[in-house]
Amino acid sequence: MLANLALHTAARHYCQEQSHYWYQHTTEIRQAIPRNQGNYQQMLLESYARSDVLTIICTELERLDPDHLDDIDTTRDLIVQIGKIAQKTPPHPNMGQPPPQISQATYGINVDDAITHERETFCTYIQDLSESQLQAVQPLPYQRVLSLVESRTLWQGLRNRWQIIGPYWHPLHPRSLSDITAFNTDAFEEFCESFSLIDRLSTHGITRIWELRDYGIEYEQDISLFDPAYTGYEGYWTSNHLDWIVYASHEDSTTVGGWLLEEIKEQWLDWDKHTW
Repeated sequence: MLANLALHTAARHYCQEQSHYWYQHTTEIRQAIPRNQGNYQQMLLESYARSDVLTIICTELERLDPDHLDDIDTTRDLIVQIGKIAQKTPPHPNMGQPPPQISQATYGINVDDAITHERETFCTYIQDLSESQLQAVQPLPYQRVLSLVESRTLWQGLRNRWQIIGPYWHPLHPRSLSDITAFNTDAFEEFCESFSLIDRLSTHGITRIWELRDYGIEYEQDISLFDPAYTGYEGYWTSNHLDWIVYASHEDSTTVGGWLLEEIKEQWLDWDKHTW
């Protein structure tokens, strides 16, 4: 792994692991400390704020394309700068004012010291990583946050190909396309325990996919990260030819289209008993 990619990967590892640590710590606080204890709320919100800022830094790191990083010194300076200033950004334009910076205003309690500490610790970690440490960094699957321009272009192509109007699609907004079917999500997920969507896509030479949402962060991802699930936002997945699609809705439906649907029906003998 090239040194600049190893540095970017190490930064992602750090943010993911430390964010998870602090998120788990909030659970421990809830379980171990009485709610009426004077510093309960302060401790809880500081822990959450630490997790939150690390998640935000990771998202900003993933706006960088790991396939096109600058030299190691420039990459290190850029990552440190992200650690110092990364803030929440609006998921979509024209959705109101940007959210406030992570601070006392966000939580109602002063968590600035905790946030500052996490930023400084991250930056020190990045600045101190040695060549030997970089050589030992374990790879992570490719994941890059899509730019607004990319998102708009992809959505336009997806809408044209699959007749998507608004945030919802078939079966919530029924389409008359012959190559789509909506399944009950629980049944579909049970079927996928024995039918690997990732393996099937890989067989067709697909190595990266797009994950698009009606609201929130969108990605270009390594195929190994493909997980078509509703997360609070409608989700759409496809790849560069737009010749297959999966849509997960808030109504416990999973819609599949294109050649992927044909292959699913070949293997799922009683699929017609599990349509939405």
